[in-house]
Amino acid sequence: MEKFDESLSFYDEAIDFIGLDDYEGAIKSIKKNIDRLKSYDEKALAYLNCGFLNDKMGDNLRAIDDFSKSIYFEAKIDIINQRSKDISFSGRSNSRYKNLDYQGAIEDKRTAREIRLLEIAETSEFNCTKIDYKKILLGTFIKIDLEPKYNVLIKCSKIRKRKYDLIADYKKVITKKRKEEVIKKLEFLSESKYKSGDYKGSIIAIRRAEKYY
Repeated sequence: MEKFDESLSFYDEAIDFIGLDDYEGAIKSIKKNIDRLKSYDEKALAYLNCGFLNDKMGDNLRAIDDFSKSIYFEAKIDIINQRSKDISFSGRSNSRYKNLDYQGAIEDKRTAREIRLLEIAETSEFNCTKIDYKKILLGTFIKIDLEPKYNVLIKCSKIRKRKYDLIADYKKVITKKRKEEVIKKLEFLSESKYKSGDYKGSIIAIRRAEKYY
């Protein structure tokens, strides 16, 4: 029986589809192979990639379902060396936000934050290079030496930025200290609104804070 190469076999094809902006083709390429994947890590990563691809296409419900499946498989793994478990929760949070599920969006975002803080507290040799959602927002993890299978995640999770973004322009003229102050203020506002039951205000504040990373 031919051995199935989990790390390489279908990812090159998916990358080609993404290069053509054929996200549906990339998803089909990944999903037709998921049942052949043996490890929980591989299955979780496959669904994570599909979640981001569906999100790009605006299919929020399918994206939420894929992120949820990624979360399900990641829960079966104690430690993932190359990526943080916060990515799947943040991805689902974004899709839930777009689907107007503000409570679900902020709950996922809070869980993502708790996960990453716990991972950092349990610092290991992998933590300095581990991909997390903040690195995705900043685009910094593309400089890290990763396994080929993560090239799909790099491409499909890339955040599209608006041509005219006032916050992006403001970030260019303020100091790092000022950015940190703005982030803390928005995080405090998010927490305050969450406690008052204003889930929409809470998730909007935290999403705004992330723009200052």
